[in-house]
Amino acid sequence: MPFLLKLAWQDLRASGRSLWVFCACLTLGVTLIAASGGLYQLVNQGLLADTRALLGGDLEVDANQPLSSETLSWMTQNGEVSLVTEVDTMLGTPAGQFARVELQSMDARYPLYGELRLQPDRPLQSLLAKQNGQWGVALDPVLADRLKLSVGDTVLIGNLEMAVRAKVLAQPDRSLNANWRGTPVLLSNDALKASGLIQPGSRIEYDYRVKTSQPAEQWREQFYAQFPQLPWEVRTFADRSQRIAERLAQIASGLLIIGFSTLFIGGLGVFNSIQAYLQNKLKTIATLRAVGLRNGSLATVYLLQVAMLSIGSSLLGAVLGALLAVSGIASVAAEVPLQSSLAAIAIPLLSAIMFGVLTAFCFALPVIGRAVHVSPAALFRGDVGMQQQPPRQWGLLSLGCGGLLAFLVLLSMPDIRFGLGFMTTVATLLLLLDVIVKLIRKLARILDDHPVLNQHFALRLALANLHRPGSALRASLLSLGSALTLLVACTLIVSALLHTLSTTLPEESPALVLYDVLTDQREDVSSAIRAADSFQRLDLAPLVRGRIATINDVPLSEKADLTPQQRQEAARDEHKFSYSANNIDGVNVIDGQWWNESNRGENDLPQVAVEDHEAVQIGLQVGDRISFAIEGRQLDAQVAAIYSQKGVQTRFWFEAIFSDGALDSFIHRYVGAAYMDASDAISSQTRVAATAPNIITVRTAEMVDTAQQILGKASSGLAVVAAVSLLASFLVLVSVMAAGRSRQVYTATVLQVMGTRLSVIRRSLYLEYLVLAIITTLFAVLLGSTIAYPLLNLRMKIPAEGFFWLASVVAAVISIGALSLGAQYLLRRLQLKPALLLRSE
Repeated sequence: MPFLLKLAWQDLRASGRSLWVFCACLTLGVTLIAASGGLYQLVNQGLLADTRALLGGDLEVDANQPLSSETLSWMTQNGEVSLVTEVDTMLGTPAGQFARVELQSMDARYPLYGELRLQPDRPLQSLLAKQNGQWGVALDPVLADRLKLSVGDTVLIGNLEMAVRAKVLAQPDRSLNANWRGTPVLLSNDALKASGLIQPGSRIEYDYRVKTSQPAEQWREQFYAQFPQLPWEVRTFADRSQRIAERLAQIASGLLIIGFSTLFIGGLGVFNSIQAYLQNKLKTIATLRAVGLRNGSLATVYLLQVAMLSIGSSLLGAVLGALLAVSGIASVAAEVPLQSSLAAIAIPLLSAIMFGVLTAFCFALPVIGRAVHVSPAALFRGDVGMQQQPPRQWGLLSLGCGGLLAFLVLLSMPDIRFGLGFMTTVATLLLLLDVIVKLIRKLARILDDHPVLNQHFALRLALANLHRPGSALRASLLSLGSALTLLVACTLIVSALLHTLSTTLPEESPALVLYDVLTDQREDVSSAIRAADSFQRLDLAPLVRGRIATINDVPLSEKADLTPQQRQEAARDEHKFSYSANNIDGVNVIDGQWWNESNRGENDLPQVAVEDHEAVQIGLQVGDRISFAIEGRQLDAQVAAIYSQKGVQTRFWFEAIFSDGALDSFIHRYVGAAYMDASDAISSQTRVAATAPNIITVRTAEMVDTAQQILGKASSGLAVVAAVSLLASFLVLVSVMAAGRSRQVYTATVLQVMGTRLSVIRRSLYLEYLVLAIITTLFAVLLGSTIAYPLLNLRMKIPAEGFFWLASVVAAVISIGALSLGAQYLLRRLQLKPALLLRSE
């Protein structure tokens, strides 16, 4: 073995430079897998290391009104309780800037878990206390930077002018989407009461955090048993962990699938690179076998070389992936406090290295098996038989490596469904590809024999190259076609999202969206909005919250077609109800129809339209009778329609829309949409804030800008991933051409000797690669569209029509460009004199 190892190393040093494609393909695939797996583990560990701190306790009881003394007494007897009161509102600055924030007042026991760090480092209650006639607030640094506020500045909240006393450096229970929904502002409970924001109908959340020595699930069951009539939701830290873990698993699985796909494409580069390398080593192989080196020893030499290169390339890819993961976690930690250890990425990195090594052997074994089993005489003649099937034992070894890879894929996937889906997709793709290749070759053979083409030698030669043994057709479709499929899908999704944000939203959306407009504020708010020079219209719709009690007189808790967990969740879910109000939310009826105002349901019942997701969840159909529990009273209605939301174009997400008049006795507040020019939205926002400081106003332009920034970052990430995948495909194409170079050059040389002009050969080569480009483009566009359109139309509910041409152009340009470079590569190899080439053969 030492002799063979030394021989393998010396041979690799002498001629291994030609295997750079082998190394590059493995490095790219392993880098993506290591980066995806490492980032997932770092984020997963950081977020789930202490979900009690993220939730604020072992459990949280969510209520929209203070709990009774009886309930609080039971809770304090069974644990330590801390109350956090939350109110969404607007924060203003003396400079006239406004931002949506979440006011939070907490008692002295906050936080039950974790640590609240402030700058300056002083007790929270003393910082927020009233001093010199002003209450104090502590601001989130993200909000302070955006509004250019510092400690000592003043802000406007409700009826109060308050002093900025501190910045919150770390808040253990800070919401993961706080930057999007409203950054937290800490203030005292007395200041919240004095702000004038707490009025009848105001939306206030009372979060009671509980720290207990009991198992959280047992505490929840006892709470529900003690207070069965209370509608409040009780969440445990395990619930929070599960939701976070599920979302992270889905994202990480998607990223890993892209990494596995890139590595799979790179495996083709390994196959062709080894084949080209051994093609150039034919005389060396023949000489070694002629002097008595047996097949086993010869195979060991090349297997050792594959092991050296694959381990080295995989280690490099793992290092690069680790650097990307660490950079990514640093970016995430800037937004969300994370406690993670670099030791968490050890297993993902080791797994990525194993993927790289196993992929190398899986694709290299058949080539080495074929090469070492060809007779020395055939090797000396150059008749290598590289297109023949490998010996059976080598095929079984390759299959074994493939089985280990499949097992590792399932083991590495956070969500095993993604792993099964990936392997099913790969198997389907290979079968589909095999059928397509056979059909194309059959069609090329038929056209090649057609009499019409007898006078078109260059075209016939191009068609012959498509169906000849060793054609680049299969490799081109599988490598470049797979990468282009990903690119087409990304192009369609990103283009549709950008178009929706930049055109559809501004055209269909109001300039200003209003929340928490109290009943007695409607006229004043209407006057403030109508003062805008470009005012077009103002739609106000009531917002009533309630729960579903019965369906067709059957309580939700007794519906047989729901699981016990579904029954419990459905019975406690609080929904948003309203009127149509000029279809303020832009919903689309998918079953049933809207009612006329004079129409009533059976038994003179009000009519209601229900959101499709909710209808599917609890089994609702048009014509069903449904009872709602609202403020302790019952409201019966008949389902007249089921509607769907418009995805990102939806503003309020009402779960049910009633016929006019049905909700009148329950209305305390409204939401609204004001239509005007975007230039007048800021002044209108200022007038509303001066008139009714409790009202939340959000400028659509600001929302769109924020969404575009987020989408821009996501697009950049997708572009990087697509670029890496395309680079791997280019390398595979290089390896394909390198593997078939000697045969193509030899064939072209023979044609030159027989009198064929080089221009004809050049034209046939361009025609061949043009046909390959067209086939690859069609393959990628059709498959990419099949992936993207259902995702856009069904999942994201975004219109995707009109972007097919863009995806086609992108795929065609890249496909033609890549294959043109390949054609140029081969043409440069045809510049040698035929006599020299023939003598070398």
